Amino acid sequence: MSTCLKTVGTLLCFVVFLTHASLVVAQRETTKATFSGAVQLPGVVLPAGSYNFSLTLDGRSVVVADADHRVITTLTVIPITRSKAGAVVTLRPSVAGAAPEVSAFYSDGGTAGVAFLHRGKQK
Repeated sequence: MSTCLKTVGTLLCFVVFLTHASLVVAQRETTKATFSGAVQLPGVVLPAGSYNFSLTLDGRSVVVADADHRVITTLTVIPITRSKAGAVVTLRPSVAGAAPEVSAFYSDGGTAGVAFLHRGKQK
């Protein structure tokens, strides 16, 4: 196989990879949430502060970034609904002094959102 053909093949593979990778990380509108105290997400505790929550286009993940847009974590989610609009994030109460868990994210504060899958609470 010629060097030129190998190079073209490699470039085509790279283009295909980038095309598919961009679809996975493509995000819908980013929503900012500010917490006055520490909160928990699956596998991470967020100190008090402002964070950006972005639902991926496929609706299967939420990307959480800090105020400087540095990605902190990407979490798998499941779609949920609620009866009326409300807060952008919902929290479970803290237990035994631990930080409360962020249970769900509603990008526009509406009735359609996603639930975070905390260990031991998955169905």
